[in-house]
Amino acid sequence: MILARLAAADLRTSWRVWSGLCAVCAVAAVAGSVPGVLVVGGLRTPGVRGLALLSIAGTTAAFGLVAILVVVSAVARLTAGLLVRTYALWQLAGVTPGGVRVTVLVQTALVALLGAVVGVAATGVVVPATVGAALAGASGLDGVRVATSRLEAFSVIASTVVAAVVAGLAGSRRAAATPALLGAGPGTDGHRPPILPAAVAALLTALAASMLAGLPASVPHGAAPALLIGPGLVAAVAVLGRWVGTPVVRLWTAVVPANAWVSFGLARAAVRRAAARSDTTLAALLVAVALPTALVGGQRTAGTATGGDATGSGSAVTTVLVLSGPVLLAAVGAAATAAMASRDRAREREQLLAVGATPALPVGVAALEGVVLGVSGTLVAAATVALSVTAEWGVLAGQYPSTRPVLPVGLLLAIGGSCTALVVLTSIVPALPGWTRERNTPRD
Repeated sequence: MILARLAAADLRTSWRVWSGLCAVCAVAAVAGSVPGVLVVGGLRTPGVRGLALLSIAGTTAAFGLVAILVVVSAVARLTAGLLVRTYALWQLAGVTPGGVRVTVLVQTALVALLGAVVGVAATGVVVPATVGAALAGASGLDGVRVATSRLEAFSVIASTVVAAVVAGLAGSRRAAATPALLGAGPGTDGHRPPILPAAVAALLTALAASMLAGLPASVPHGAAPALLIGPGLVAAVAVLGRWVGTPVVRLWTAVVPANAWVSFGLARAAVRRAAARSDTTLAALLVAVALPTALVGGQRTAGTATGGDATGSGSAVTTVLVLSGPVLLAAVGAAATAAMASRDRAREREQLLAVGATPALPVGVAALEGVVLGVSGTLVAAATVALSVTAEWGVLAGQYPSTRPVLPVGLLLAIGGSCTALVVLTSIVPALPGWTRERNTPRD
């Protein structure tokens, strides 16, 4: 009974932290509804057109799964990281580490269920209409009707909750490992060897390499592997997380001397210190920026092998359906992670004001922190996509001399700039004058 009361009290008082996971799960349900309605439409449509819908649904689900696992797991870990003091108090109240772990997983399931229900309810009409409009422009798929169903809605909700709970396993272990006397034990911030992430990244890289090897033979038939090679590498880099993002942050921010710009120096230190929230935002930014850029870059690079569009007339429709959900999920995830840390940012604002800083300094530091994260995520995305299209060019050039690597710089900068602006906006709100007094009540 005490666990139920503690869980309910935590959800009530820390709702700003949990709201990030709720929002991400709602968008994940929206992303899952796209392949869901395609499957329903494919099963109801006879012949080749039904098989085409099921094929598009499979590709869309694969890309959505990458985004969901990366973003939701990162947000779940951040949620646990932001509530370590709460978990320490629970243990002082007599809750065992096992009880903490179970309670966190139950909370994760409840929040995910709420978000998934909201997401499915909000898209019951919008998603089928949007998918139908997109298919209307595809060759051979015009006139196909897609619709939702109760089974599809239930499947999307259940899948989202299961994905959130699985993604929250690492966060629950971290919560259970919190020492009762916070700071007296080894803590939960230690850097464990990246054995599992490295193994998963190696598996994804090997999968991308196998598709790369078969790319030349697939060009006459549409170069379908070009759609998946880049996103496979993006997923591999995203899984590695801090072991890629942290060096990038250190390298490019080192060009500004520590004493040359106080606000930038504080922002750089905040990004390095708050590793949990920084890693989460970087992972979401990488997926949001690199996933569409890698897919489009792969399409265009393969297209130069034959001097035309190697992906077929339906590629534009497929691209829109495949990317709409994952990119939206990653962008919302990046913004949510910045907003989830409102209590930490309010506390940082109070600390700066206490040492004599002007009210404008915390706002500037928060904005620059968002810029650092946005630029870092865009740089990692650019490097990953550049590696992908260069590898495709290297494999194709021997058999198709006209091939050239195509990096969609405009698309990369547009998405990177938009996501950076979104992160900056959600970062500065908690640092604005009056936020601490009006929003950060004693219950928070």
